[in-house]
Amino acid sequence: MKIFKTTILIITLLIGSMQSKAQVVSDLVSIQQGYTNQVFYSMGNGELSNVSNTDWDVAFQIRGFPASVLINSKNNVRLWKANKDVSQWSAMSYADTTGIVSNPAYELLNSDTSWDYGAFNITNDTANDFALGWGTYDPLSHVVTGDSIYFIKIGAADYRKLMIISLSGGVYNFKWANLDGTNEITSSLAKSNFTGKYFGYYSLVNNVSIDREPVYNTWDLTFCQYMAVSPVTYKVTGVLSNDSVFVAKAFPVDTAISGAVGYTFNEAINTIGYDWKAFDLNSSTWMISDSLVYFVTDRQGSTWKMVFTGFDGSSTGIFYFNKGPATTTGLFETSAVKSFGIFPNPARDFATMILHTEQTEEAIVSIIDLNGKTVHQFSTNLNAGLQNVGLDLSKCKAGLYQVVVRQGDQFQVNRLLID
Repeated sequence: MKIFKTTILIITLLIGSMQSKAQVVSDLVSIQQGYTNQVFYSMGNGELSNVSNTDWDVAFQIRGFPASVLINSKNNVRLWKANKDVSQWSAMSYADTTGIVSNPAYELLNSDTSWDYGAFNITNDTANDFALGWGTYDPLSHVVTGDSIYFIKIGAADYRKLMIISLSGGVYNFKWANLDGTNEITSSLAKSNFTGKYFGYYSLVNNVSIDREPVYNTWDLTFCQYMAVSPVTYKVTGVLSNDSVFVAKAFPVDTAISGAVGYTFNEAINTIGYDWKAFDLNSSTWMISDSLVYFVTDRQGSTWKMVFTGFDGSSTGIFYFNKGPATTTGLFETSAVKSFGIFPNPARDFATMILHTEQTEEAIVSIIDLNGKTVHQFSTNLNAGLQNVGLDLSKCKAGLYQVVVRQGDQFQVNRLLID
């Protein structure tokens, strides 16, 4: 009886969730005058936090093997590799910057397509899985040892030298100094102080760590100013997505469309980006594309439709948009399966499908990746009524999938995020 009540509760929550998201709503976020702030946003719950984006200089990745280290381009932080062996740290001087900091070809920038490639990682040797750009990973000791020295600019004319010494025992150790070696500071950032976060932040100016993000799996998009690196390099204002959030761009389309069928979902974090708007010099106003829709599959596996309707520019930093549920995960009226939920979602090694079907018949269950490849398939007998069917995900890689339940020529589809 307890299992039955739990199943009914989950179905009720799923249906209630669908009903609560059933209409398109208008929303806005402001990153403040001059784009000074950064907003972390959940498609289901709205704005989670609105924090200063000018109080940090570098950020250290808490999750994941790449040990990505970002620079704050919004805060005009700039970075160059010094091309010096770490043994030369003490002997360096301002003269070593000659021909480097003045040459744009040597400047290092964060990737604008992946959080895994901060400016410190961007020169990594792609042929060596253990080379992380700023250091090398030892698979025996599980320590990353720094092997590079950098020039970093953190003010109008404030150049320093900086080195990440190591990542050991979950602690980043690093040091920086004036170019003549004076005012050397050694500090650290412990991952344990940022549990559940994607990055831990640090101000070199104030020599202090900053906890400024919401929990990693609660936010889907971030609104901010950042540096675009392609096709040209310049500071832009736009929207980046969280890891494991997938976005499809539909253009040119009638913005009344409700479904994402036929559009390709992309994991690049700048799929929304900044170019959904353009500044009209004649009218001195921001123009918004009238034929553009974004479909966003969030960290919970739900797919949303998002249409930008306005942008105020630097005067207020306000983004205006409409959002609502997309029909890619909706119920198909022609299907014998009338209710279809997956719990938990995101999942890891195992999940449970909660199904309500009108007929007793064998069903084929397929798990399909974003490239259309079926990675797992099995058959099961479905009885009319409410039932649970287990999903073995142990052989599926992390990513976004479609789960298709087919009975004869009728089918039902839901999205599943494997974390």
